[in-house]
Amino acid sequence: MKKSLIFIALLCGLASCVYPYDVELGGESKDVIVLDGNIVVGGKSTLRLSRMYPFSEEFSTHYSEVTGTAWVEDDQGGVYTPDDPLVPRSVFSISTDDAPAGRKYRMGVNVDGARYLSDWLEVKKPPVIEDVYIGYNLDSTAVKVDVTLDGGEDATGYIGISFDETWEFHADYECRYVWDPERKVLYERSEPFPNYWCWRNMSSVMHLINYSDFGTNRINDFTIQSFPTSNNRNHKKYSINIKAITLSEQAFKYIKNLDDITEGMGSLFTPNPGEMPSNIICETDPSVRVMGYVTASLQAERREFIDNRFYSHPTVPTGYLYIPAGVAGMAEAYEFGDYPVDLMNLPKGDKGAYVEGIYWGPLRCIDCVLNGGTKQKPDFWE
Repeated sequence: MKKSLIFIALLCGLASCVYPYDVELGGESKDVIVLDGNIVVGGKSTLRLSRMYPFSEEFSTHYSEVTGTAWVEDDQGGVYTPDDPLVPRSVFSISTDDAPAGRKYRMGVNVDGARYLSDWLEVKKPPVIEDVYIGYNLDSTAVKVDVTLDGGEDATGYIGISFDETWEFHADYECRYVWDPERKVLYERSEPFPNYWCWRNMSSVMHLINYSDFGTNRINDFTIQSFPTSNNRNHKKYSINIKAITLSEQAFKYIKNLDDITEGMGSLFTPNPGEMPSNIICETDPSVRVMGYVTASLQAERREFIDNRFYSHPTVPTGYLYIPAGVAGMAEAYEFGDYPVDLMNLPKGDKGAYVEGIYWGPLRCIDCVLNGGTKQKPDFWE
C-alpha cells in the first residue's frame, strides 16, 4: 500500500536549522516571524516561534529562535496559557486539557511589541487508532511498531501522527566495586550501585500520512517506529504512546512543503514558503508578512507496553576499559575520572589471550543517568 512518510520538525520544537533555499519576499529585506502551532483540545497544545532572515546575496535563508509570549483562546472567552505565561520563550507547551470540544480556537503571540493571531479554527475530530502491532521486522533484527488507523468522522485524507516513548534500561556494566581514595583501597560493594537502572523518555517528530488517493479511509500497518533488537529499549519494559490528529489538505501541503525544502527535496516547481498561504496575521500591522500555520484538532491516543521478549544481548564495547597497574594506577585512574567497572575476563593482546582482573572505565559505563536516564518512575508505569 502506498504510504507517505514525512518527518516534520517545525511542529515539534526541534532546534532551528539553516535551509539552503532562497525565499523571495516581494523585495522586503527585513526578517519575518514564523509561527507553527498545533492546538490540541483535550491535550497539550504546542507552538514553535522563530524568525527568518533572508540573505539574497547568499541565496539562502536562515531560521533562528526568537522569544515571545503565547496563548490559546476560544470563541467563548476562554484563555489558556503556559506555566509562567509572562516568561518569554520560543517553544511553548500549553495545557488545553480542559478546553471544550464544541468551540472555535485560535493561537496568539506577542513578539517585540507586535501581536500575531491565527484564524479562528474549527476543531477537527480525530482519526481512530484501531490497532497497534509491536513485533519483529521481516528478518527479526529489529522491533517495529505498526499502526492501523481509520480517518474517522472528519476524514480529510491527511493525518499527522507522533508518539512518546518511555523505557526502562540499565547501564552497560553493573558496578560491584568501590575505590576509597583516602585509604587507596578497592573493595566490594555492600549495596548495588544506585544508577544501574533508569527510565528514559523521548518524543518523536510528526509523521504525515497522505491517504487521499487510497480509495478508503483505512490505513493498514503504517510503521511509525523501528529499533534494533539489541537496543536498550528492550532491556526490561518499553512503552509507546501514539497520538494522531486530522489535518486539512491546506495544513498538510504547507507543512509538507516546508519539510521538502528542509530535506533538500524541493524542485523548481516547489512553492517557496513565502508563497504558501498562512492562516496567521499580524494584528498590530496587517501589512507585515507572517509565515507559519496553526492547526486545531482533537487527538486520538493509545498507549502500549511490551516486555523484553525481543531483546538480543549485544557485544558490549570494551575498547575503553583497562586494568590499572597496581594501587598507584588505580589512584591515577580515579583522579582521571574513571571508576572500577567489574571483575571480567576479556581478550587482550594480539593473540587474544584472556586477562582476568577488575577493569576500569568512564563513569557512563555504570551510570544510567549519564546515558540520558532518570531515576523518576513515570506515573503511568505499570
